Amino acid sequence: MDAVEKPVEPQALTDTAKSSSEASSSNGEDAQNRLGGTSRRVIQVCATAALGGFLYGFSANAMSGTLAQPSFIAMFLTTSDATARMDALLASFLGGSFVGCIVQAPVSNRWGRRKANLTAAMVSIIAGVLQSASYHIAMLLVARVLCGIGAGMVIANSPVYMSEVAPPRTRGLLVGLQGVGIVTAYIVCSLCGLIFSFVQNPVQWRLTFIVLTVAAVGFACSLVFLPESPRWLMEKGKEEQARAELERLHNTKSDPDGTLARAEATQIKAQVEAERHLPKGYLYIFKTPHLRKRAFCSILLWVMGQGTGITAIANLIPVLMGGLGFGTTLQLGLGCAWTVAAIAGCIVNVTYLDKIGRVKLLVIGGITNATILATMTALVKYYLSTTFQPGINALVALYFIFGFAFTSTIECTAYVYGSEIWPTHLRSEGSTIAYASFFGNALAYSAPVNLALKNIGWKYYLVFVSVTVVSTAILAVYFPETKNLTLEEINAKFGDEVAIDLKDAIAVEVQAGASTGKTITHLKEREMSRG
Repeated sequence: MDAVEKPVEPQALTDTAKSSSEASSSNGEDAQNRLGGTSRRVIQVCATAALGGFLYGFSANAMSGTLAQPSFIAMFLTTSDATARMDALLASFLGGSFVGCIVQAPVSNRWGRRKANLTAAMVSIIAGVLQSASYHIAMLLVARVLCGIGAGMVIANSPVYMSEVAPPRTRGLLVGLQGVGIVTAYIVCSLCGLIFSFVQNPVQWRLTFIVLTVAAVGFACSLVFLPESPRWLMEKGKEEQARAELERLHNTKSDPDGTLARAEATQIKAQVEAERHLPKGYLYIFKTPHLRKRAFCSILLWVMGQGTGITAIANLIPVLMGGLGFGTTLQLGLGCAWTVAAIAGCIVNVTYLDKIGRVKLLVIGGITNATILATMTALVKYYLSTTFQPGINALVALYFIFGFAFTSTIECTAYVYGSEIWPTHLRSEGSTIAYASFFGNALAYSAPVNLALKNIGWKYYLVFVSVTVVSTAILAVYFPETKNLTLEEINAKFGDEVAIDLKDAIAVEVQAGASTGKTITHLKEREMSRG
């Protein structure tokens, strides 16, 4: 005769937790031990989901090396409006991405996180084919808009999914893999640009977009191996499936009996039930104080992040190197080296994200990048377009230091923070607000970048310095810290009520497991005595 273990109901758990909140400290220590592990399964899931970041990064950076390809220049940039065309090619992608991050929310809410990413992959495949087949600037611009829509969907939806499957103690590391995926794509894209520059054929510039299409197909196929978000499943009333997915994701050596997964499921269910009848929509978000604060945090997050000029600089590294007097091959080679410095920064970022904390890293990044940009401004003013080699070398070195400084502090941190601060029933809409700010600010700084550098030169860098300094100062006093908290417990940081504390849920599950064990032992003893 076996005892069947049933899930603890939220109200029963709340009552039990209150009555046993002063139980022995061993329960608290046990809860800490169970919270500490990360399963191989959840690492595999988040690493696979990070391919969405790779797809976005390749889509965004594909035009960077292409702008320096001789065959592309011959086909599209020999007209008198070449500078305007370059700005339009960058702006069309960012404009499409802005639309994509808005579109993903209703798709994700209705059909799930996986299907939203599958839709993004399909759009990216179509866009990749159109870009690689373009024979006219208008066709290429339309294809870049479509490419942006797919990329905007995937960059906004993927961190939502990853944050919902990752455990609290390593969520920063796992969701931060999105940033690693993006910068890894920058490296691969830069290498493609460098390698394909040696192809002596008019098809040369199209090869990068063919690789982009293959990457989109690969991402679509990878979704087969991913489970749906347990929180989305719970919200849709699929409790049994949600519990099963949580147990598969969070079963670790430190918690072999799945106590943490059951406690999480109980907490998630209680929070979903508490939020089920709350209003939804962007108007409700901006009318409600605790949600409005989240919206302002999401917007300011990327006002600061994009205010550093990172997107404009990353997309134009080969062109900027050309302005320093380097040839095509060296331009593309330095672009590759820049992305290697950026990925090194990402590795540092995800390593310390759960140790130092989100807000501290963002503030450190804002101050550091503003300082570097101010120094860069002076060097651009005095040494750009000159033959003074020490000044040129110093400027090149600062571009590399800037890339490392940004990705080691802001890149991955921002992706994590923007997705984790929202409650489950509004997480997709919250991600839309964050990435609308991401792409809106990127568009504002990147669209005019070639004309701005041509007309006002070094003064354009002062815009980056000013925005970064002001936004970092506000961020330092306004943003609450979220490290090591469950998504439900983060709600308390914004003034929401947390239905059930996770440690209480774990303590109750441990007690329930102990009671079940005693019952089974007693039954066995009775059977033996009868024998």
